[in-house]
Amino acid sequence: MPKAVTVLGEIDSKNLKITDMHEHTLADFSNYNQVYKNSFAPIDDKFLSISQENMYYLRKGYFYLSSDCMHLDSVELLEKEIEFFKNSGGSTILDVSPTGVRGSVKDIAKISKSTGVNIIVSTGLYADKFWPACCQNKSVEQLVSFMKGEIENGIDGTDIKAGLVKIACNSFNENEQKSLKAGAITAADTGYSFCLHTGGWTEVYLGIEDTKKMLSEVFKQGVKPERVLACHMDMFIKECLLSNLIKDRQNSSNINLDSLKEILDTGTNIVFDFFGVSANCESVGFVELSDYERISAILELFQAGYSKQILFGSDVYVKIFYRHFGGNGYTRILDYVVPTLKEYGAKEEDIQNVLVNNPIRLLSVK
Repeated sequence: MPKAVTVLGEIDSKNLKITDMHEHTLADFSNYNQVYKNSFAPIDDKFLSISQENMYYLRKGYFYLSSDCMHLDSVELLEKEIEFFKNSGGSTILDVSPTGVRGSVKDIAKISKSTGVNIIVSTGLYADKFWPACCQNKSVEQLVSFMKGEIENGIDGTDIKAGLVKIACNSFNENEQKSLKAGAITAADTGYSFCLHTGGWTEVYLGIEDTKKMLSEVFKQGVKPERVLACHMDMFIKECLLSNLIKDRQNSSNINLDSLKEILDTGTNIVFDFFGVSANCESVGFVELSDYERISAILELFQAGYSKQILFGSDVYVKIFYRHFGGNGYTRILDYVVPTLKEYGAKEEDIQNVLVNNPIRLLSVK
């Protein structure tokens, strides 16, 4: 029986059902407050707490400077948000928060039990500025041992085990190259799927060529392309730098799928994982895609026969993305994206692949 490893233990993979493949439940991204400190124009701290008046600033990208926004720490709020997901038809959430940002797995397990929604957590490492002390100055071999421990023995002294390997690279410096190699070795040795985050514009601009370079290293360590999830790939379907959009009017509305098709043709899976984002980063010159642009790209990829390699997520890593604060929470995909895809001709088979079949394949372990 193919199995998946959830925070409440192993389950038959077929019971995953409709799965959101890129989310964060309890997590702490507040280190971004320092990472981005010099990227934004100065702002008084009083405008960074979550309030209706402050949404003016927070939704323009200043959420990155707000610890209130970047620390997902409320069990009560999260239970309500996941209930919304369940009521929309969702069954499983993949939490891709690895070591360095992941919250209490005990509390995540409590939330899974109280809501009846399966939650799968990840081992691995987030960008190096988020590494905990236990992972600093470690060799590749020591990092592999650490990650395997979270798969085989449990996380933070519990018996709750990871069900995926996730590595995040924001600058692809020496440390992140080391973590990428360690994560790939861990995935290859255990047979677990491997999720790759590239930071886009986070610290240095990481473009599609950097993603290809990282994927090449992952394959080199023995991970099969069909076990790899390349996340945040929707950022590469269209120009998102404000300066280029303004200067090049002809290309400002163009969607180009050549790079994504090149990655897909290796057998790699790609994740469209920023549906329903209720903020923008125009303050630092970065413009978020609209959901209709993502849907247009996905329909074209479906028509080209790639639905067995595509996954969806909403990447709720900021509190103001919650429905409680006027965002879309975890429900945008099921409430809007899927119905719109169907309205414009997506086949039921393609929808089933993205929501059910592909997650079952990727989250099944030995």
